[in-house]
Amino acid sequence: MIPSVSQTKPGRLPPHSPEAEAGVLGCVLLAPNECLDECIEKMPDVEAFYDLRHREIFETMVAMRNLRQPIDVITLQQWMRDSGTLEECGGVAYFAQVQDAVPSAANISYYLSIVEEKYLLRKIIQTCTNAVARIYEYEGDVLQLLDTVERDILKIRPQQTSTSDMKALVAEAIAKIEQKISAPHALTGLSTGLTDLDWMTDGLHKGEMVTVAALPSRGKSALATNIAVHSALRGIPSAIFTAEMRPAQLVVRSICSESHVNFRRVVEADVPQMVASAEKLSIAPLYIIQVNRWPVGQVMAAARRLHQKFHIQMGVVDYIQLLNGTGDNQEQQTSSISKGIKAICMELDIPVLALSQLNKEGETKYARAIAEDTDGLWKIENVGEWQDEIQPVNLLVEKCRDGSTGKINLTFLKTITRFVNAAKVEGTDISIIPGLKARGL
Repeated sequence: MIPSVSQTKPGRLPPHSPEAEAGVLGCVLLAPNECLDECIEKMPDVEAFYDLRHREIFETMVAMRNLRQPIDVITLQQWMRDSGTLEECGGVAYFAQVQDAVPSAANISYYLSIVEEKYLLRKIIQTCTNAVARIYEYEGDVLQLLDTVERDILKIRPQQTSTSDMKALVAEAIAKIEQKISAPHALTGLSTGLTDLDWMTDGLHKGEMVTVAALPSRGKSALATNIAVHSALRGIPSAIFTAEMRPAQLVVRSICSESHVNFRRVVEADVPQMVASAEKLSIAPLYIIQVNRWPVGQVMAAARRLHQKFHIQMGVVDYIQLLNGTGDNQEQQTSSISKGIKAICMELDIPVLALSQLNKEGETKYARAIAEDTDGLWKIENVGEWQDEIQPVNLLVEKCRDGSTGKINLTFLKTITRFVNAAKVEGTDISIIPGLKARGL
């Protein structure tokens, strides 16, 4: 059982490892050129050292490196003697002890991991302690306080860094080029289920955020859900974070969409095909979470859990303006939400469709905030007069990092909330979609 605040022992020292800290400094003294850069990259915050003597020694090493001064135990002692900090850090005797702490610099990464782990534990303790203090004194909106605490907790997580050598990157690039040559029409990203859209964008790519924008009730939720269901039915784990519709409502729509049944006119004869679609969806790796007015940090945490547990490979956020962001005005709040969604894409290495409202001028609301982060921008616009059941639409691909931009003609089958390529419902071709003609669509 986790002890309560009142059960923790007074006077207990925060987590730290003096041996590992001394080991890091000892490794730097043995091999400064190799080890110091690794320390700076993996542990940029000097407060990772709990011992104040170790902090001072490390800061002096970094200062010497920045000035391109040679670093060894003698030069380091002289620098600290000149600055008047040598005796404060234990004097010559302690430096000899640090230098003898490790036999070689081979285990620098292991020592660094221990120091970083203890530092993270201390940050968790400090953050939680501050949260408890705020909770006892807080008199405002509890949800706002919860948002603040969640943000503080999320800030603790260290930024992951990874470096690939050029040889490995070139090999990966050549493999992709060879794959494209051998299968020129194959997608490099995930299929959307719409051939014309796939052809223009080359699919949905890892790490990318694609903004799907439209005026209210123009089908942006239907389009994104169609794509997520298409992926899930092909065994690709997908997630929908819905702030607009209830999960059960989305499932009803998806069953009707897959079985080509108009829910408003459903009859007994439609049951078999609806049951068949429902059975397929019931075993599909599709995960729907209702996130209305959630802070974006909470959505990020939920996405991480789904990725860890189910290895989701694409996501939908429906929609940006219904999440809670941070900032003094709507633009800043939207920017924080957009950056949070982009962070999900990069951290989990998945594509995410982020839905957004258009204003009356046909621009995404708070466009500057979203444009900075999005890798793709699709806009849905009606063609011709407003139709009740079958609506011709243009999907304007205005931004696309890995494909082309342009206009795609689609048809929005409103009664079954499904988008199809325009050619499929032109003229006599409407009969190729099972059941539509029979239902008077």
